Order: sequence, then structure tokens, then C-alpha cells
Amino acid sequence: MSESGALRREVPPLTGTLPPQCRHDVDSLRRFIDEAHGRSRASAPVGPEDFREVLLTGATGFLGRFLLLDLLRRNPKLTVTCIVRADDADHALARIQAALEEAEIQEEELSPRIRALPGDIHLPRFGLEPPQFADLCQRIDAVYHLAASLSVATPYVALRRTNVFSIRAVLDLCLATRLKHIFFASTMGVFPEYSCGFANEYSGSRITHQMQPDLASMKRAFPLGLLGYPWTKVVVEQALLHATRVGVPVALFRLPHANVASTGFGNADDVAVRTVAAVVDAGRMPEGFTLQWSQAAADVVADTMAAISLNPDRRFTIYHYSEDPPLGHEMQLSDFGLYYKTVSYKAFKRACMSRGEQSPLHGFWNLIDHGAPYWFSGDATAPSHRVCSRALQADCPGPIEWPSPYAMLRRSLDWLRAHRERWPYRIPESRLDYNHLVRRAESFASEYDVPFDVAFPTWKLEGLQQLVQAVTAPEAGARDERYDYVAFDLTRRLRNNASLEAQHRRYPEIAEQDVGRPVFIVGINRTGTTFLHRLMSRDPRFWTLRGYEYVEPVPAGGDYATLADSAEDPRRDFAEELLNASGIVDMFKGVHHFDVNEPEEDLGLLRMGFSAWGATVWFHIPDFGRWLAGKDMSESYAFHRRAMQSYTHQRRHERSSGEGQWVLKAPFHLLELEALIATYPDALFIQTHREPAQFMGSWCSLVDRVRNLSCEPRPPDDLGAEQLEFMSRMLDCAVEFRSKHPELEDRWMDVSFYDFVEDPVAMVARIYDRFGWPLEEESVVAMDEWLEVQADKRRSEERHKYDLADFGLTRDKVDDAFARYLRFVSERGLRESQL
Repeated sequence: MSESGALRREVPPLTGTLPPQCRHDVDSLRRFIDEAHGRSRASAPVGPEDFREVLLTGATGFLGRFLLLDLLRRNPKLTVTCIVRADDADHALARIQAALEEAEIQEEELSPRIRALPGDIHLPRFGLEPPQFADLCQRIDAVYHLAASLSVATPYVALRRTNVFSIRAVLDLCLATRLKHIFFASTMGVFPEYSCGFANEYSGSRITHQMQPDLASMKRAFPLGLLGYPWTKVVVEQALLHATRVGVPVALFRLPHANVASTGFGNADDVAVRTVAAVVDAGRMPEGFTLQWSQAAADVVADTMAAISLNPDRRFTIYHYSEDPPLGHEMQLSDFGLYYKTVSYKAFKRACMSRGEQSPLHGFWNLIDHGAPYWFSGDATAPSHRVCSRALQADCPGPIEWPSPYAMLRRSLDWLRAHRERWPYRIPESRLDYNHLVRRAESFASEYDVPFDVAFPTWKLEGLQQLVQAVTAPEAGARDERYDYVAFDLTRRLRNNASLEAQHRRYPEIAEQDVGRPVFIVGINRTGTTFLHRLMSRDPRFWTLRGYEYVEPVPAGGDYATLADSAEDPRRDFAEELLNASGIVDMFKGVHHFDVNEPEEDLGLLRMGFSAWGATVWFHIPDFGRWLAGKDMSESYAFHRRAMQSYTHQRRHERSSGEGQWVLKAPFHLLELEALIATYPDALFIQTHREPAQFMGSWCSLVDRVRNLSCEPRPPDDLGAEQLEFMSRMLDCAVEFRSKHPELEDRWMDVSFYDFVEDPVAMVARIYDRFGWPLEEESVVAMDEWLEVQADKRRSEERHKYDLADFGLTRDKVDDAFARYLRFVSERGLRESQL
């Protein structure tokens, strides 16, 4: 049996009866195939590994432009000829280039392998002259047929010419001279359950491997005189499956909703995009509106099509698309600071219609009215668990990396705001609003079934209010386009508070967990604290909190034993998404290495209580700093301990035996040592030391980078003066505390930055000796290996450059500000190696 016959054998036939018009068109196309095959003596098709020239229709469409580039990238020997409606070849090429430029994906080095051919898919032979078409039949190895009218709410009879009968020219080409592969862009929308978001009567439905749509269900969901689009795809699919009988290799790609690329570039004509735009335009949101529906990245969809089509070992005919399960939790527009009043569907429609032709949904109400009972039911869900994508996963040679819904929405907002002049609708503008955040907190308390006043006591709400007021004040200089980042971060912290409280109620024994003799690395910023923290974490005797554990303190479902701290823990991927979308990784290259799997500052726990000094780094918010300075931090640190008890409980469930000692790190603890020691009376401290004139330049440069990400620039001299006061006050607080508590000195270890950098493992050995810890050989080996990796990274990365003078500072100014601290370290002999 031929390859195509073996593939076809796995595709079940349609069940039920096609509508008469569709049946007639299927029969007509089948006759066309049989007659064309009877006339031709076509030779066998070449394998994908031998593709040298392919034909692409729809190259200027939203998806086609990405597929064009992906084919060229994946096969450097390939030429792609594009049929484009145009006056001539130059006009056709200009249209292709314009489509690539619009999406900002043009690659000049690929241009020589793009051939633009003016033609019309509606016409026999694409409107080409017979010799020209015959030449095409000789050259082409495969056809990628994407061109179609995407007008979903259009009668079938109005779409036949474009969506159904355009396949005749493709078949004519593929059955002449040499059989050619056909890769057809169909849609997951042939399944009513998919189009209806698996809501209502479809809530228990699944779309299985190589499954065909149920025609009776289609007739109920897709009236032929209203929603003809899915019927056009079913008709062409049936014709192409018939073509496999005569040896044509066929792949049917049932594509998902793909209205946005992973870059954020969106399709303004898509009905789902229009619906979101209508919410923004009307300032109203229908009840049941959700962001959790399918949001597949168009460029990833296109790349999988290219990869599978070029795979010589392709086994299947039908490919169902389903993204990975959503990372994180269900999102709402309000999570991004987009606050819209929720109203009934009727009220939403009235508000939109009052905008007349300016409404993004003008002319679409037949479709919206038809889908509203499903789309806005509150029951619509992402298809990830409902669609079997076995064929897609099996025949795609590499892993498919779907961006998360968070990343897609995040990048969409960034794209819109960076391309305001191109977007035809109102641009969504984020803001911070305390009352809306409290309402979201109330919803989290309800979702996790915890008392609101327990999860969000007065002191937390006060911190939230103070922070929102500070960040939105003019002196903070926060840029409007960054409010959505801040809103999402605050919302995430609110959710984490509710989930953490729920975890304590689920496991009452958490309250009995002992957090014994925790180690706090409390050197001031830019003195090697991160390096020391991560180096000590190589020793299994210590427990440390990784970056992803701060992003979500509680694993989904509380599954500690099998998921937490494992490679399969979904919190890792979500944390990566948040980190990459924030822009902070690029901003900190050469300054600070972010890795969600490495230990990070436990400042994240204080941030959950909205009472953390870190906010004063991100924004110029002196009022918030003054409020923190006058605040009793005992409640914040009590919450810190409560969170650490939960993490301790997790660790003891993760591991079958053995105990660990926590090593935590945050320079800002230096400002709150009284509250810290009252909360952790047996705590141990490691304080790193470096010349202030050296760390201040580095620190000011870092703060400048941080603020440039979210704030309008301030005069660098002002920033230098502000940070000089802040940092010197931090170390003065530490000196004051240590002077007042000589009884605790046996629990402090002072580390010279210079001695540590010269021989890190030797310094670690001194720390161990100070606290009576055994340093095992395997731990030393692990530390040495880690140090080698870090050395390799440093050799390849651009180094952080900074200068005190850039911020209006001199060594004398710095030494004067840190005079008390410098006397303190001199008395302890810690300045001897700094020169």
C-alpha cells in the first residue's frame, strides 16, 4: 500500500449526512479529481527531503507570512513561490514585503528565495497562461493552501467560490506532471465543541485523535445560511481525502484560534480580537467574559506546519492543534489594571451599538449573538485538556513551545502601545486602583474559601493602599504603559496570600513547623550576597528558596510529594514566563543573573505583605519609604515566619528523609533587624562587607537600570544623593543593632568581599567553621563545579560598567556618609584586604 493510503486508513469517514449543497460540492470535486487523474500520467511525488520549490497561497495573510519565513528558515535549499493577487510581479512582491514588514519579521537574507507570482486562486490555473502553468507543474513539489475568506458569519453559498472551488486550481497543479504534496489549512472550528469553548452541552466533550466532526451537531451549531465557513473546510477536507486515493500525499492542519503572534502582533480583523477591542471601546464587559480561551501563537502554529510538512517520516493525515495547559491561574483583564464594568450581555451589546460604526463589533452581531450563550456563559475553557494533539506531537520533529496566555496578553499590550498609529481601535490603558484590587482580593478569598479578614488583615490592606498611592503619585515617575506590570504583580501577590492561607487551613500542622536556626545573609547590596547564597546552596544540608517558589508559594493542588521541587513543577515555567515578559533579564545582563531555579531573596515574602523596602528601589517613592521607616514591622515578619513554616512543611513532604537548615538572603533585612530577631530569636547572620565607594557606583547603576524600565528618567545626581542617604542609613541601622546587642555577636560572621572573591571555597570553609558545620567533600566538589560554570559565564558576558561620578558622587562624599559604618568595620579589621 502507498504511503498516502496507509495514512488515509487512519482517518474515519464522516458520520451523518452533509447538507445537500455541501454534498453536491464534494461530489463535484471528487469527479474533478478522478477526471484530472485520468487525464494525467503523473509520476510519483518526491519526498519532503527533496523539496526544492513549493507553492504558497495566502502568503500575505496573517498566518501565511509566518509560514513563508518558517519554510525558508527550515530548508535553506527551498524556494517558495507565492500566488498573490497583484497587477504584476513587482506589485506581488511588494505586497509580500509589506506583510512581512507589518509584522516586523522581514529577513533580508531570505528574500532571494521568495518568488512572487501574480495570480488569482479563483481562476482556472490561477489565471496563468497555459505555458506558465505547465512550467509551474514541472517545478513545484508541494502546495501549501492557506488562502481563504475568513468571514465566519457568511452563508455557505457566498463562500463557495473562494473557500471551496479555489482548491480546483491546486488539485489541477498537484495532479499534473508529478504528484505533489498538499498541505491544507483547515480549522479546529469544524468542531462545534471547539467553536463553543466546550461550554454548556459541550462541557464533557473531547476531540480525539483523527476524529471527524459530527455532522448532526454541526447542523445544529452552524446554520448553513449563517455560518458557512466551517462547512467550506469540511467540504475541501473530504475532497482532499479522496485525492489520497490516487496517490496525492495530503496533510490537513486543523488550526486553532491564532489571532496573535508570540511577539504581540495581532490580527485586528479577527472576531475574538474585535470582541476584546469592543470591551475596551465600550468600557463594559459582558458577564462570563474570559481570557482563558484558546490563544495559540500564530508564528508557533506556522512553524509546526512547516516542521511537520518537511518531516520525511510524517505518519498522520489530520493534525489537531492544542496548546499546552495554561500556566498559572485564570486571568482577568483587571489583573492587568484594565478595569471595566461587568454588565449583562444585552447591556454590553447596547453600549457597543451606541458607538455605531465605530464599534469594533459593528456588522458582527449575527455571529456574536449566536455564540454569546457559549462564549459568555462563564463555562468556556481553554481546549488544552479537551483536544488530542497526538499527531501534532508525534510528527513535529522538535518540541512545540507555546507561549502562555499571560505572555501572549502581556506582549499584545506592549505591541499595541508601541504601534498606536497602526491599531484601528482604542488602545487599552492600564491604571492602578486600590478599590479594584481589594475586590480582586475578595474574589480570591472566595475562590480559596478563606475568610477575607484572615487572608487580608488590616495591616496588609494598609500596605497595599500606601503602595498604590505612592506608585501613582507624580513624583514616582511611573510610566503609564507599565501600570499593567505593577497591577499584575500586585494581583499575583493577593492570590498568593489567599492560597497560602488555604494551605494553612488544609494542613493545620503547618503552624507547628519549626524553622530552627535560619541563616540570614544580610550584607548590603552589591557585596557578593547572591554569589555566596547560591554557592552555599550547593550543599544539600541547606534549604533555600528558589525564584519560582516566590512566584507561587503553593504548588497547584498542594501536590508536594510528586511535583514540588521537581523538574515537572509547573511553577518553574510560569516563573520563566513572568521573568522573560518583564524585560528585566535583558535589563540586568552583566549586572545580575536571574534564574528561577536558583535561590533568590526572601524579600519576596515581605512583598506579599506589601511592606517591603524593595519598592523604593523600583520607584522614587519617598513617602512610602517614610511610612515604612515609621512602621512596626513585627506583623510583616510574623507573616514571613508563617510563610516559612509552609515552605518547611513542603520540604518535609518532598523528601523521604533528612532535615535541612534554611539559608535566606536579603540586604534590606539590615533595616529591620529588631523585628527579624524577635521573630527568629535563634537566627544566624552572615554579613558581607565591601568598600562603600566601590559598591555605591554599582548600586546606583543598578537602580538606574531598574527605574528606567518603569519610570521616567530622573537627574542622575538626584538618584545618587537619594541612594547615598538610603544605603548609608541601612548600614547605620545594622551598626546600631549590633552595638546594642553584643550578646548576639557569636551568631554573626563577617565576610570581606575581597577575601571571598579571592578564594570563595576557603571563605565558605571559614563560615562553616564559625558555626560548627561539617563541610563534606561532595559539597566542596559541587561548589567547585558551580564556580567553574560561573567563571565561564563571566568570560562570555559583557561586564557591568559604572562610575561614582555618573551619579554626582565622589569617594569623599561616600566615605563621609558611611563614616559610622567604616569605623565599625575598621575596628573589626575588615578593611585590611580592601586595598
